[in-house]
Amino acid sequence: MRYLGLSEASVDSLERAATTHPITALQSEWSLWSRDLEDAVLPVARQLGIGIVPYSPLGRGFLTGEITSPNDFAPDDFRRTNPRFQGENFQRNLDLVAEVRRLADEKHITAGQLALAWLLAQGDDVVPIPGTKQRTKLEQNVGACAVTLSMDDLQRLEAIAPKGAWSGARYANANQSMYGTSPARS
Repeated sequence: MRYLGLSEASVDSLERAATTHPITALQSEWSLWSRDLEDAVLPVARQLGIGIVPYSPLGRGFLTGEITSPNDFAPDDFRRTNPRFQGENFQRNLDLVAEVRRLADEKHITAGQLALAWLLAQGDDVVPIPGTKQRTKLEQNVGACAVTLSMDDLQRLEAIAPKGAWSGARYANANQSMYGTSPARS
């Protein structure tokens, strides 16, 4: 086996796995929308030389600014049951996305490009994997590679969306333990 990667691994799992075989990549949810990885897992992954492959870098589509109502989801879309997309959480999160969109508009880019550019600015060891179903979205996502964020831009994004700013847990509580995370603050 040449390369080995893990998904949603805890610090303990990363450290144990690295004693058995070098770990090349860690795939975990990470975005302006979900920053729990930064607290403990990210520093350990970097210490061990493990690349980070963030999934859902567009916050399950929310950071694109194109989701404006729970009615935007198909009846069978799992986001309808996700705490971040329900009730008051939805509106609070929508308000934060509006701020992200304002900064993106100032830079003449899409909100999704801004969210991806933020992740890319987190280090050369970060390779986000946005889900893309349409060619135009793919082209927009690739366009994020050409976006350079200044230190001022990064500070503004930190002020807009600091860790813990988003309302609601990543998953319904029944699923939290499956991902090695604890429920987010609401």
